[in-house]
Amino acid sequence: MQYIYAYETTASAPASQFQNFLEKSILSVKEQYLYLLLSIREVANFVETDAKIKAGKHIKNEKDKNFNTKLLSNVIIQYLNNDKEFELEVKNAGVASLLDDDNIRQLYKKMTDAKEYNEYLNNGLEFNVEEDRAIVTFLLDNILLEDENFRTNMDELFTNWMDDAEFVIEAVHEVIQKSKNQLKLHLEKGNLKDKFKELTQFGIDLFNETISNKKEHYKIIEPKLKNWETDRLAIIDVILIRMAVSEFLYFPSIPVKVTINEYLDIAKEYSTPKSKDFINGVLDSLMREMKTNDQLNKTGRGLL
Repeated sequence: MQYIYAYETTASAPASQFQNFLEKSILSVKEQYLYLLLSIREVANFVETDAKIKAGKHIKNEKDKNFNTKLLSNVIIQYLNNDKEFELEVKNAGVASLLDDDNIRQLYKKMTDAKEYNEYLNNGLEFNVEEDRAIVTFLLDNILLEDENFRTNMDELFTNWMDDAEFVIEAVHEVIQKSKNQLKLHLEKGNLKDKFKELTQFGIDLFNETISNKKEHYKIIEPKLKNWETDRLAIIDVILIRMAVSEFLYFPSIPVKVTINEYLDIAKEYSTPKSKDFINGVLDSLMREMKTNDQLNKTGRGLL
């Protein structure tokens, strides 16, 4: 939506220029995703650093002598430490160099002071995947994402963080929830690369279909606008409707209801207070007409 808007409101700029910007933006999503997973891993791995510090003390108290390294055996942390595909993706993205060591140390301290973490340590060493998921979820949601310095770092490192955060956080939660006893996450070989390759291709296809079929879309949309004049409508609203029409017509695997719900969410975030109801009315009318005229060529998952 942002790059279609930029293209159509910028004089004499080629579409390819904005397509390149779009690709870079999607690549940034992947970098944010990897950075967030890496930050979880590095905060957890500071347990090992802390253990060495305590072991090196000349005078040890009881807590030092019985220092608990249970988090290092956590199924998700183990996976992030040992999966070669994840390590390769991190290396290729160059996100490790973006880590702030002081912030990692501070986040670790916050974690060790937390009641939830100490309860996790005191529950014994017996393997429990649900318990492992819960503490990593806590580390993400209540330690990293609640930390002002960490959030500031994300804003400074990734210019689109505010726009992308919800998607990235949801994807990381998916990693945590899909972990298995065999240390298999949805990042298993090839999947991460394929996931973002598919996302990039979808973004490019949607961008191109929407701008190249602008005239045809207007012919479909204008009869639904009744007394509204298209040149007086919010530009964002019209773009969102055109994008939804592109998904209706050219993306058979996307269910119509999913398309409508997604664009209503975007309208709430980026357009006017009245946009949601306006766009919902137009899209609902278009959906019914296209269904009647057998224009919705949906297959597989798109039939849901």
